[in-house]
Amino acid sequence: MKTVGVVGAGVIGACLAFSLAQRGMRVHCVERAQPGGLTTDVSFARLSAFQQPTYARFELSHTGMIEHLRFAGQFDSAPWWHPTGSLAWGDDEDGGEGGGEGGGEGGGASFADVAHRLSSWGYRTVWSDAARVNREREPGIAFPHARTPAVLFPDEGWIDGPKLVSEMLSAAEDTGRLTLWNGAVDGIEVHDGEVRALRLESGDRIEVDAVVNAAGPGAPTVAATLGTAPLEGVATRSSLVIDLLTDGDPVRHVLRGAQAHARSAGPGRVRVRSDQVDARLPDAMRSDPGDELVKDLLERAYRTVPALESATVDRVRIGTAVFPADGFPSIGGLSAVSGYYEAFANSGITLAPFIGRTLATHIATGEIHPMWARCSPDRLRTAS
Repeated sequence: MKTVGVVGAGVIGACLAFSLAQRGMRVHCVERAQPGGLTTDVSFARLSAFQQPTYARFELSHTGMIEHLRFAGQFDSAPWWHPTGSLAWGDDEDGGEGGGEGGGEGGGASFADVAHRLSSWGYRTVWSDAARVNREREPGIAFPHARTPAVLFPDEGWIDGPKLVSEMLSAAEDTGRLTLWNGAVDGIEVHDGEVRALRLESGDRIEVDAVVNAAGPGAPTVAATLGTAPLEGVATRSSLVIDLLTDGDPVRHVLRGAQAHARSAGPGRVRVRSDQVDARLPDAMRSDPGDELVKDLLERAYRTVPALESATVDRVRIGTAVFPADGFPSIGGLSAVSGYYEAFANSGITLAPFIGRTLATHIATGEIHPMWARCSPDRLRTAS
């Protein structure tokens, strides 16, 4: 029985731990905080391929969405999975992208261009106008005017990341092959070019045949303990999210508005964010967004869904994601060290079940999924 150490119990690490245990491997999952309680919990967690600018990146995200459907079907219930569909629209006044990932006011491709590009790639899109959306789907949205074009993406939705993590770790534990460790990794032991053990700051030493670095924002720090060429070509993105307590459930779909994004976060809760607000966050900001940014996000959310103005602010948080700057995940083995693998990505919520299944297959059989062609960890290293 192969023994694998998984560093990180966020959404990718948890899905991987489950898939490894399913394949009969012994898994030691190490997490320094509450499983699913860091980046996974702060993510807007939209299940989508909308934000991808090239077909190759779109295809990967779309595959991840399809995998979520297959993945949920393995269980009697999938309480983390909310296939609500999403609604998107642009700002008629500034011509902005209308909530495209990374887009700003008045910059980038127009909302219509993005939607038409996705449609040409086979992404399901249903065009409508504001009046019809208000009448049939979301009466609470304040559109610029009744004729504002809007599009429904029926295959999108949102994921309850902490719930997914909890369910996957529980299912892995039920196999009797998962051990959870609460602590930080001090180093990865490598002898003669092969991974031998994980060392924890507590002094514990865990003998393993392989290690998967699924540490999210901590991935570069974990990678540095190998003593190989440094990890380069990595980007950082921070996002301010606010959870609101609401009277009833005023948001039915994931909303990608021109000013703000909003989605349900469970009964009586709504989560909001904004590309424009995130663009004003200092690089890698992790806490204390300041009253001005919080006020800006709330005002944008109120303009999008006026009923939210009566909501109570529950939590204000900043999530920071670390991912390869080219937009593709780092998945697979590092050629310089036998038994060392990476699994960190942008859009981790969308890709987690796909990464978990395909990487577990690779570790078990050596099979490399064809969609990994641009995802090798080797591309993020240069000669030392």
